[in-house]
Amino acid sequence: MKIDWTVRVNEWVEKNREFMISLLQEMIRFKSINPNFMENPSKSESAQLQHFIEEQLVSWGLTVDKWDVYDNQPNIVATIEGKKEKESFILNGHVDVVPVGSISEWNFDPWVGEIHDEKLYGRGSCDMKAGVVSNMMVAKFMLDMGIELSADLQLHIVIDEESGGAGTRSVLERGYLGDGVIVTEPTNEKINPVEGGLQWARVVVKGSSAHTGWRYSHIYPGYERTGVNVIEKSMKIMQAVLELEKDWGLNKSHPLLPPGITTINPGVILAGSGEKDGRPETVTNPAIVPDYCVMEFDIKYLPTEISKNIQKEFEAAVHSISATDRWLQQHPPQVEWGVRGVDFPPVNTPVDHPLVSTLAKNQLRLGVNPSYEGFVAVCDAAFYAGRGIPAIIYGPNGANLHGPDEYVEVESVYEVTKTLILTALEWNGILQDDNVTCRQETE
Repeated sequence: MKIDWTVRVNEWVEKNREFMISLLQEMIRFKSINPNFMENPSKSESAQLQHFIEEQLVSWGLTVDKWDVYDNQPNIVATIEGKKEKESFILNGHVDVVPVGSISEWNFDPWVGEIHDEKLYGRGSCDMKAGVVSNMMVAKFMLDMGIELSADLQLHIVIDEESGGAGTRSVLERGYLGDGVIVTEPTNEKINPVEGGLQWARVVVKGSSAHTGWRYSHIYPGYERTGVNVIEKSMKIMQAVLELEKDWGLNKSHPLLPPGITTINPGVILAGSGEKDGRPETVTNPAIVPDYCVMEFDIKYLPTEISKNIQKEFEAAVHSISATDRWLQQHPPQVEWGVRGVDFPPVNTPVDHPLVSTLAKNQLRLGVNPSYEGFVAVCDAAFYAGRGIPAIIYGPNGANLHGPDEYVEVESVYEVTKTLILTALEWNGILQDDNVTCRQETE
């Protein structure tokens, strides 16, 4: 007897609508702020939230592995074991959220999960506790239906995505790998098979400290120069880097990403006199000619590019401008990579990859014409791609991520959950071939 899985999935989700949303609301009530953004990290409720999730998953019948990535910040990997006919199918989501900012700017309590006009408000509602709930419901469906899977289904429920990805990196280091992963970050239900890479770079420039009373002798001829203002030298480098950014934006492109996505953002500039622990020691006295400057850059590159080549291009711009300045020739700037551990490999999953086409086919089953975009930020999909695991990003509709009145659309949570369930079923060879084909559309 042929089972119409689309009908069955629709019926099951309809039956579990209230449970699903109440689960999301309960998760929002945990103030799981990333501790790296808190004055008192011990007040983060990530551990309490992960304990709550663990209890849910164990009660449903999943096997749970939980461990601390760092102090009181645990990861969860929950598994439904399959027949091991293929490698694991992975669903990834993070529980850490950013701070709420000024509470006065919110119209709804960020820690309640109020619903108004079919939108569920709260910090982390869209980014990305809704995605975590959808992932959990995929597992619940399999268990409720008593389905025997050909491959393990793994839920990677992690911490620290918002501050560098230590959670997912720890999952991979622990050996939880697979044949494919869907990261359920919010994408407005569009399939995101690509994501640019990201590097953080630091440029250290050194000058010569002196008293500003003698500045005239540092900048005009006829005097013995005793001071070199490092800020002035650093501005030359800054201008060269920004010119490189414009060159990239005009000459590099990807069909799924916005023009100009290859940005080089100057995010940190510290200058002063003296150096202590990699920072200027004195930054509050303009009567001193500064001699130490640190500039930090957020560098984005295309999914098709290699990080080493990006590093070479960036360093070439720094060294080329330095070659035009006598002081910088003799005191070349130092370029450091992987600042604070930030290094996101690009995601470049082909649109015709089976993981992508399977997800697209199941959107069609539900009456959604699939469309494709590139993910303009970075997320944990990068670390799977860096391990050679095909990755895509796909999640619900919502808005105001990281801002006041963040929300997720309730109906979208249901639709994403249905699509993920059908995709997991097809990945495991359970759906019968119904000759569904999909038309590829990019936006």
